[in-house]
Amino acid sequence: MNEILVAVDFSDSSINALEHAVGVAERFESNLLLVWVETKNSLRNLEVKNSTQAHKIVKKKFEDIIEKYKPNIGKQEIEYQLKKGVTYKEIVALSLINDVDLIVTGVHGNHGFRRFFMGDNANHIVAEAKCPVLTIGLHRTTGRALENIVLPIDSTLDTRQKVGIATRFARSFGAQIHILGLYSSGVKSLRMRVESYVNQVDKHLKKVGVKTVIHYSNKNDARTILNYTKKVDANLLITMIETESKTSDIWLGSQGQQLVNQSPVPVMSIANRMLIKSAPGL
Repeated sequence: MNEILVAVDFSDSSINALEHAVGVAERFESNLLLVWVETKNSLRNLEVKNSTQAHKIVKKKFEDIIEKYKPNIGKQEIEYQLKKGVTYKEIVALSLINDVDLIVTGVHGNHGFRRFFMGDNANHIVAEAKCPVLTIGLHRTTGRALENIVLPIDSTLDTRQKVGIATRFARSFGAQIHILGLYSSGVKSLRMRVESYVNQVDKHLKKVGVKTVIHYSNKNDARTILNYTKKVDANLLITMIETESKTSDIWLGSQGQQLVNQSPVPVMSIANRMLIKSAPGL
């Protein structure tokens, strides 16, 4: 994991996300690219009236951030860019130009103006990014070690695509993976497929030295996943995403929105590499 992009609007949520990104960069010896996007809202948040004033303030804030966190990541680079446009489009475009391995962004949740500003941007980034996206809520602090990762597995063809990055994070942080097998149907063949996938994942993880726990649920929905995440006191949830096409935009599906906006822990969302045309995979 060489390049991590962090979306920064200088809200408490985005600074919290930045601190998580620094922790990941330390483990993987990654470079950090910090990105601020000029919009009407971002100018208003800085309490300035024009781009010149805003850019001066933003550059000073970024220089202070680099000075603060540079000792944490040693020889790796921390750079920043200022862009202008639609926030999520600029973030996704930069991630492609810079061949980014991970995007980290804050998410405020489901309430009022804050959801409109950062929440919807986070959902759009997750839906449109080609690389994994780590979304982090304001109250998900960096004070705890990454010890437990929840990995939902269902019957869809793409469900195992997230195992690779889950393995890397578990091995790097010394975390245990909770494999959550999700039955979405009573059909025997589909239930057997879930069990086969779970066993394959479990065998792979044990082979590379990752501790595992297996649990099955007869429900395959966001509430089930989030409740299990709370039950095992997890620090990270890793999921595939589903998207919906609306006119010229791509939107995160309803279950993905619930996981991103309501999860009590950071959520890593993985895009389907093979673009398999199947039901939403976890």
